[in-house]
Amino acid sequence: MERLSELQKEIEKVRRELNEAARISVRSPECYQVSLRLDRLLEDYLVTKKE
Repeated sequence: MERLSELQKEIEKVRRELNEAARISVRSPECYQVSLRLDRLLEDYLVTKKE
């Protein structure tokens, strides 16, 4: 359960980073990289929740 809480906090942090990167330029490599990080975190969250 603690792992889910950690993932939720990290997801919210990266979501804020993505919002900032998208505000600057949605087509930037940084925005893309942050988006990939968020995707991985969401995948980890779903896998952990399923277990």
